Amino acid sequence: MAHTISRGMYYFVKRVPKRYASVDPRSRIQLSLKTESPDVAQRKSLIIEERLVAYWEALLAEDHEGAKVHYEAAVNFAEVQGYTYLSLEEVVAEPLGGLLNRIEVIPEGEQSKTVSVVADGLLGGADKPILKVSRLYEEYLDLTPDLLLGKSDDQIRKWKNPRQKAINNLIAVVGDKNVHELSRDDGLKLREWWMDRVVDEGKKPSTANKDFTHLSKIFSTWRDLKQEQLANPFLQLRLAQNDLQDHRPSFSRDWIRTVLLAPDAFGVTNEEAVLVFKILINTGLRPSELLGAKLEHFVLEHDVPHIRVEEYSDGAIKRKLKTRWSEREVPLVGVSLDATKRIVARGGVQTYYLKADRWGALINKAMVERKLKETERHTPYSLRHSFEESMLEAGVDHRLRVELMGHAYNRPKYGEGGSLELKREAISRFAFV
Repeated sequence: MAHTISRGMYYFVKRVPKRYASVDPRSRIQLSLKTESPDVAQRKSLIIEERLVAYWEALLAEDHEGAKVHYEAAVNFAEVQGYTYLSLEEVVAEPLGGLLNRIEVIPEGEQSKTVSVVADGLLGGADKPILKVSRLYEEYLDLTPDLLLGKSDDQIRKWKNPRQKAINNLIAVVGDKNVHELSRDDGLKLREWWMDRVVDEGKKPSTANKDFTHLSKIFSTWRDLKQEQLANPFLQLRLAQNDLQDHRPSFSRDWIRTVLLAPDAFGVTNEEAVLVFKILINTGLRPSELLGAKLEHFVLEHDVPHIRVEEYSDGAIKRKLKTRWSEREVPLVGVSLDATKRIVARGGVQTYYLKADRWGALINKAMVERKLKETERHTPYSLRHSFEESMLEAGVDHRLRVELMGHAYNRPKYGEGGSLELKREAISRFAFV
């Protein structure tokens, strides 16, 4: 690759390698870089060469890859020539001068395959390949690897599953059709299907709305990154939600004291699982935060014993938090401190390390069997809501409440040396001992 200057303007210059002589009739390529800056010329030349090689390789592979390769080669060639790929209808709608410019770039030669792809790239003759709905999610993942960076295997599974479920539900309703043929009617059919499930089967509107949110995001992201001119069929389909129906209740303080903390309340339930449950009572941690903690995150040899909630990478294990505000230090007092000491003595969380779902299923089952649920809608996660309500009733400062819960808030951090003491004093006002 090289660039040269002529009359103050830089040009990209490259000979066509022998490997690609069968698919490109030109012996030499020269393109204006439209710049007088050598640094800009260098950067543009690198990009053009990369796209040229990709274009040539696509041409070589065309006989094996079929319509998709032909289409992508056409799009790529248009970009190399300095044009945005347009459909045939869009090319015709362009001003006459623009159309003539595109035609002039098409080379003359006998290699019909090359001329065909070049012409298709500049004049919009390549048909878009069929992309089934079942393949849409895979393409979306290929386009957005950054969304999974830093997540553990369990976090990746939890992230992927609801999105795959939304795709499966769409296919169940409208079939595995070509994504380019998805219409507003398809979105409305899915909404009607969900509406029937909400009315007839008692499904929550929020469950349906998660499908619409995921589908809309997947479709719009894929569309924008692939530069497709398609309307999003999943916008504004959300069902009305009943806040009372979706609200997760908190345990009353009396219920925690007399039932959940009663001697032998959980019977023969796995000891580690019960100790984790007790740690949650006075910390308000998300179960996944506690079960993702390593032994060194339980800081007992400190003036204020506490647990550190933070992201980390340990070989193949990558622990990512829900939000950047989730990183925090939470003091340990009362029953939670006692339970933590026993966890540490066991070598930290073992059986349920990074397995919050498995832990939740076991504890929930034990609560049902031993009648530990205050209502049918109570779950182990209700402890987090109880912790938040206890802080409110105890008059804990708003900034401290937000920081202890790991919620987003535009605030300065408390100074070193005072933060943990302030938090412990606040929790001690309502902690169970």
